[in-house]
Amino acid sequence: MGIRALGVLLWVLCWVWLLPAFAQLFPPGSPAPTQPADPRFTWVSAQPENTQTALPVDQPVILTFDQALPPTLQELALELKPPAPLGFDIQGSQLILRPDPAWAFSTVYTLTLAPQAQLPLAEPLTYQFRTVPQFTYITDVEPLLKASCVGCHYPQGRLRSKPLDTYPAVMAYVTPGDPRSTLILPRWTNRHATVLRTRINADGTVQATGRSPEVAFNLRNGIPLNRLGFWTPEEVEIVRTWIVQDQAVEGP
Repeated sequence: MGIRALGVLLWVLCWVWLLPAFAQLFPPGSPAPTQPADPRFTWVSAQPENTQTALPVDQPVILTFDQALPPTLQELALELKPPAPLGFDIQGSQLILRPDPAWAFSTVYTLTLAPQAQLPLAEPLTYQFRTVPQFTYITDVEPLLKASCVGCHYPQGRLRSKPLDTYPAVMAYVTPGDPRSTLILPRWTNRHATVLRTRINADGTVQATGRSPEVAFNLRNGIPLNRLGFWTPEEVEIVRTWIVQDQAVEGP
């Protein structure tokens, strides 16, 4: 018998010997062997989405992973800038981060979650969002200006050269974030009180006639005349907060 024929015979004999062993390991109909599951967790999505703005201050952040989280997870290796008190819950594959009691208004938060023993992340997670402003021009500042100031500061008013009847016009007197903005300087807020003393009595009756453009404006728009030229200290603080904290945003 030649060497080549001998090699073929040995190869056949090996398979005859190995086939019964393979049959025992993988009987007919048995599933093919699978790779072990990856124990690491991968971040899939977030609510709200990463870098989203205008998150309500009482709304939780929900991070969803590719597999169920361990229900025994008690602590998180989590860094939040700026710091804020947080609680968390686990619901299946979701990690729910709840503000306690609420996020701060007009704040950009950056959250970093590091891999840890009970949460072996595939890689560190970094997530960012911004909360809603406390006040906006449309919902809070425009009504104050319309009631108190626009009667003079509009195209038909006495102070038409310094209009306050539109957002772009108001922004000529506002620098977002600056507490020294003209709109809240004492010489402007005190001027409101001066108008109040000279035009409107304490009981709300009018000293000026309806021919006064600011009085005519308020009458035409159904605005109480005792609002003319006057902001309360609380209203001044609303405008100040809108400028400094909320960066003088127009609307939601």
